[in-house]
Amino acid sequence: MSAIIKTQRLNKIYEGALRGQDVHALKDLNLEIPEGQIFGYLGPNGSGKTTTVKMLLGLIFPTSGSIEIMGSKSISSSTIKRNIGYLPEGAYYPDFLQGEEILAYYGRLYGLKGKDLKRRIDETLEMVGMQRARKRLLRGYSKGMRQRIGLAQALISDPSILILDEPTTGLDPIARKEIRDILLRLRTEGKTLLISSHELLEVEMICDRVGILFDGVMQTVGAIDELLIQRDMLIEVDGVTENIVSEVATYGVKLEDRIGTRSKFRMEASSSMYDVFELCKSKSLRILSVTPRRESLEELFVRVIGAAEAARR
Repeated sequence: MSAIIKTQRLNKIYEGALRGQDVHALKDLNLEIPEGQIFGYLGPNGSGKTTTVKMLLGLIFPTSGSIEIMGSKSISSSTIKRNIGYLPEGAYYPDFLQGEEILAYYGRLYGLKGKDLKRRIDETLEMVGMQRARKRLLRGYSKGMRQRIGLAQALISDPSILILDEPTTGLDPIARKEIRDILLRLRTEGKTLLISSHELLEVEMICDRVGILFDGVMQTVGAIDELLIQRDMLIEVDGVTENIVSEVATYGVKLEDRIGTRSKFRMEASSSMYDVFELCKSKSLRILSVTPRRESLEELFVRVIGAAEAARR
């Protein structure tokens, strides 16, 4: 699968007012984002995520290294810019304008006019579920509606690439689900999405791949299923007695829950599954289910950042 966004040894140094005050915000970033995927770009505040996004958008320039978008290194060309939609965090739009007026303004910035502009306004409003509120003033929009209209403006030029900064932060659970569904639908339509977010559960639910940045350095990158390690396993059995509970504890198995003779045991990843199954068999326990549990994206994030902080000391 070809990379629609690619950086090679990308560096950005912000010069300080005095010698020794320079900030090396991004260090030799090598990043490839395949076409048609959702990529989660993660990291603590000040890690270099915003710097990366600004360089991809052509708002600031690298100190060294290269950026390639859609196979072109001329990222400032109008063709490339028309194929990138951007939703900034906390985007502000004048609240005295109607939703469709916002889209008309941004559409004209992209060079759309006449019937083409009207068609794209209709399509994007329909896509984000805002047709009925198109003539309502933004001051009457909820936060979720404002986020939808922001997503619509990012889509107005029908871009191949969407760069979204905190698209679900501050939204209630229903609004988050609605935005999440829209993003997943965009992926099925072939769009490539780069999402910068601190909402790790949301990222885990929708992203194909993630990269974790710390202190300007990419610490890890890859498919979520490959990065998240298996933590333990939940075993549900029937026929448990008090004696058996104490005996299985010697095998690195802990009682999680018990109702009557049915019990759930949590087995550490280091424990031998074969030994536990043999124990259940020898005690005439009936195994009802075995459920592996992998670490969450939040646990991976804390593990990776913790290791990076420890290495820096």
